Amino acid sequence: MQPFMKISKREDFAIIFMSHLARQKSKEFLSLTKIAKSTGLSSFFLKHIALELKNKGLIESREGVIGGYRLKKSPGEISAAEILSAVSKEIVKTACYDGDCRLTSTKCICHSFWGRFNLKLASILNQVSLAEIAKI
Repeated sequence: MQPFMKISKREDFAIIFMSHLARQKSKEFLSLTKIAKSTGLSSFFLKHIALELKNKGLIESREGVIGGYRLKKSPGEISAAEILSAVSKEIVKTACYDGDCRLTSTKCICHSFWGRFNLKLASILNQVSLAEIAKI
């Protein structure tokens, strides 16, 4: 079966980055260089993602030789929805639901469908924890 949705690289990398931090047994800070080497992701791109995650209060950082990043909360307390919303505005973007529908909401038969779809997707993503994603 073909996938119905495609998440962006930014969203995918944020999940990978956070999963990597979640698998840390200690509360040590991990450098972006180490994370980039372990995951095979670009440290330049990870730096931007880390800043967004930090601004949303999901991770904290420390500068210096023993600096890097770590989770601010336990992996069980962080949902997939929190991670994804930290790096993107919405997971499913349709012109109709985004307010760019060519029809008025009273004439558009799909408007309420996309609204319900987004609510159900958000509910599912809120129920999935980072601990589940990282399988820890």
